[in-house]
Amino acid sequence: MANGMEALYVGSSGLRSAQNAINTSANNLANVNTKGYVRQQVLFADKHYNTFDYAAVSAQRVGLGVGIGDIVHARNVFLDKTYRAEAGRQSYYNSYYNAIDEVQSLYQELEGTAFKDVLMGSGDVHDSNSSLWSAFEMFAEDPSDMTNQSLVVQRSNLLLTRANAIYSSLSIYQSQINIQISNDIDRVNELGKQIYKLNLEIQSIEGAGVETAYDLRDARDVALDELGSLVNMSYTEDSSGVVTVKLEGQYFIDEARMFEVGKQIDRSTGYVNAYWPYLSNEENEQYTNLFDFTIPISSENNTDIGEIKALIQARGDGVKNFASLVGADPEIYANSIGMSVMEESEAQLDALIHGIATQINEVLSPNTRATFSVRTENEDGTYTITEYRNVKVLDAEKCRVGSDGKIPPQELFTRVGAPERYEEVTDVDGNVWYIYNEEDIYDCKSVNLAGKDYRIWDETKGNGFVVKTDYSEDANGNAVMLRSEEGPYEQWTTKENQKYHKQFISGKFYYVFNEDYSLDTSTQYTLKSLGVSDVLENQPDRFPHLVRETREVDYGMGAELSDLWTTKSLKIYPGSAATFSFSEYYTEMIGGIATAGSNYESRSTTLESSVNAIDNQRLQITGVSTDEELANMIRFQNAYNAASRYIQTVSDMIELLVTGL
Repeated sequence: MANGMEALYVGSSGLRSAQNAINTSANNLANVNTKGYVRQQVLFADKHYNTFDYAAVSAQRVGLGVGIGDIVHARNVFLDKTYRAEAGRQSYYNSYYNAIDEVQSLYQELEGTAFKDVLMGSGDVHDSNSSLWSAFEMFAEDPSDMTNQSLVVQRSNLLLTRANAIYSSLSIYQSQINIQISNDIDRVNELGKQIYKLNLEIQSIEGAGVETAYDLRDARDVALDELGSLVNMSYTEDSSGVVTVKLEGQYFIDEARMFEVGKQIDRSTGYVNAYWPYLSNEENEQYTNLFDFTIPISSENNTDIGEIKALIQARGDGVKNFASLVGADPEIYANSIGMSVMEESEAQLDALIHGIATQINEVLSPNTRATFSVRTENEDGTYTITEYRNVKVLDAEKCRVGSDGKIPPQELFTRVGAPERYEEVTDVDGNVWYIYNEEDIYDCKSVNLAGKDYRIWDETKGNGFVVKTDYSEDANGNAVMLRSEEGPYEQWTTKENQKYHKQFISGKFYYVFNEDYSLDTSTQYTLKSLGVSDVLENQPDRFPHLVRETREVDYGMGAELSDLWTTKSLKIYPGSAATFSFSEYYTEMIGGIATAGSNYESRSTTLESSVNAIDNQRLQITGVSTDEELANMIRFQNAYNAASRYIQTVSDMIELLVTGL
């Protein structure tokens, strides 16, 4: 009888095991479309054996049936880490490519309304109906024709309008990228909090060593997948089930807490940068940035991972203009603006327009250099002698004039809201000079003095040297020097915004650039402050076209203006030996953007295929197959039925024995 009852327990164990296996398969089928769900597999195992006798060769045992040995939560750790790293890398290249693609679309090269149409015309031959180049060629045929003069003014306005539209769109897109960066940082912190919370829940469930928190682990793995696409992430799991996460090599989540990524907002631009609050001294404005852009971007360095990094790199740290490119230090440029597609596109476009504006103005109103002294009377009875050395002034001998014959002649492109092109002064000998109000630019160079790098004033770039000396007179009317100051002639420097500091280094005075100095963009021929002369719009005949002395039409000037379009004068990168004409510069600029776009798109597409292949490998292990699960359900159902029949047979046998007694 005892053995009969024991047989019932064996059947009951088979019944329960088959039922649990059916439930597991049903759960798999119910979650077939659940994101991140990992299929669960049932492993059966024998229950305990009882020994009832010993034979000569072995013990005589009877088993207590079958049970669930384990429910396997199958994952491949190696595939998970590989997937997250490659997904992050693909996200980096895809995000950067999207920024390049936006720049390409703004120039509308493939949409029939390309920017080059207003610059130099379409096709191999410039279009006489739209481009500024063709307007100057018509002007060269007869500079005195008011129709030709008006056409140049109109086309100049059109060029600035189109260029400003692109330039503004570039800066607007930078702001849109900035919003996405801010949202992504918020999402990183949300995922961090989620992972940290799941760590605690998993630890509390699995701490006793009885249960496994399958669903919680699935949710944590989904969060890790998404986090890996946003930023370069590494992680480890300890024996208690807690996952420790690092972002860019710094702790983000450990056993005790989660360290939020902070958002540092630039007060001047509103741009957001990611930093570590727990590693920063915020009171002293010393921040430890999340990303280190001093390390070259490459797969070898493992620095090309994460959407946020690509977005920050593409956006840059501000809206740039020609001054960031023309005459810039090649190494500094390459490690800053040259890394950002938005900043470089802005700088290159502005450099093109700046080159066109300044070179045309230089033909209409040419400059030369001169040295002279100017005396100024002071309110206190003293006077100042200002000695200008090698400063830029109007070249009165070579300049042309309009129909009114006035000098200085009108420039075509003006700086809106800035001083006039020239400042009129009279020297101590009674001669009139027109000092050129030079643009405020980075007129400095990098040198190494006494083992340290400095940026000092470069007299070849600046607008000359100035010496200011204050005098008084004694009782006999003789000049008495009170004080004297000398330095670079910088019209725009103030005590609050001083451009250079005079420093004594290694036995010599140098003018060292103040790194906190901010350029006055209103003084520059840049798109933000550039316009066409109101005077020429209203009075086209004042367009310089006559020889000053003879008042004859200067056909040579017309040809000189037309030739500017084919003269190689612009550099597309600082330090480059290659120079380009206006038309070549634009072609080279667009070609560079297209090449970069092609490279990033190709890399993104290749990585996308790799990511999909790795994910498919993961799904072969973790994914739910409906056919396989349905087959398992049939198998487990048959096992359930067999256990049921077994119990019924044993029950009938016991009943027969009991009723027969």
